Amino acid sequence: MIRWLLLAVLALALGSAAAYLLRADTGYVMITHGRWVLETSLFGLAGALFVIVCGLYYGYQLLVAGAGLPWRVRRAMERRRADLARDSFEDGMLRLMEGHWREAEIEMVRRAADHRASHLNYLAAAKAAQQLGAADRREHYLRLAAQGDPEARFAALLTRAELQRARGDYAQARDSALQLREQDPRHPYPLELLAECHFALADWDRLAGVLQQADVAAALAPARLRELSAEALRRRLQAAVQAANLDQLKTLWEQAGRELREEPSLLREYARGLVRLNAGAEALVLIAAALNRGWDAELMRLYGGLQAADSLGQLATIEQWLGRYGEYPEVQLAAGQVCLRNKLWGKARSYLEAAIRQQPSATAYLELARVCEATQQRAEAEKYHRLGLELAAML
Repeated sequence: MIRWLLLAVLALALGSAAAYLLRADTGYVMITHGRWVLETSLFGLAGALFVIVCGLYYGYQLLVAGAGLPWRVRRAMERRRADLARDSFEDGMLRLMEGHWREAEIEMVRRAADHRASHLNYLAAAKAAQQLGAADRREHYLRLAAQGDPEARFAALLTRAELQRARGDYAQARDSALQLREQDPRHPYPLELLAECHFALADWDRLAGVLQQADVAAALAPARLRELSAEALRRRLQAAVQAANLDQLKTLWEQAGRELREEPSLLREYARGLVRLNAGAEALVLIAAALNRGWDAELMRLYGGLQAADSLGQLATIEQWLGRYGEYPEVQLAAGQVCLRNKLWGKARSYLEAAIRQQPSATAYLELARVCEATQQRAEAEKYHRLGLELAAML
């Protein structure tokens, strides 16, 4: 607009200058063609030519504009629909974040066809329908979202897996996660979904298999990876004990990483398994090594209940721990049990009574009753039996 205004001003200035310079002689022009004769001044001819040129130019522009009018109108309408679709999508996302599920679903679907990323509308609508308990509509929106390009299909399947897990359909979520792994084995999130579904389904063997994959560290946070690994190993150890399969129990422990084998709760689980499967000698070695590294009350209780081939050496080891860790009731009880097996009645009674003074337990009372029976103190034996049974019944 400014350009045309400047040109008009320049033309007027030039015309004014020419009129001033040629005011004494305006010139004479005659054009003949057959019987036609055109006579005019130079300024008249110039003005006529200017009018003709402008008429031709603007006439051409008008014709071009008229021919392109339908296209321009169509483009304007498309832009208008795109703007409305964008506004509807943004409003729907806000409703979704605010928890207004019904309004969010309506906004997401209303102008989805006009949105350039309609699969995002349908994925968000599926989440809203999930919150409303509308399973049919949710699946319909997911199918619509998957009709786009391959990336949209992957996103739709991933959203389906998340929604299935959210409503507790872990078996279906697991199947969806497996499909995702087939489509993109390098994507970390399906591996996380797969691990969490196996955990929820208590499928410990498959969970262990997932956690052994090389790329699992990229899928799970370190703390969660350690938690799942520990739980899978614990449950598999328990299953081996229930199946009375000592070889499987040992294999599981040997295949576990060093970090897991040093986990106190897992070490206790494995030690209890060895004891239950009559591998007491191996349990003694394992527990002694662990107690030499640091204190563990439950392992000490297990150790005192096991009979070693060298029971006097076992007693000497316990008394070393007594000096190292202090007079914990678990150490006193273990020492009393080993003294009882070695028929050291006086020392056994002394240790057991010390353990009871610190922390009465059914085991200590019953072991003390055995000492009293061995030393022909029947009345006291009956008393300690009764106290032990009463305390056991209270637990």
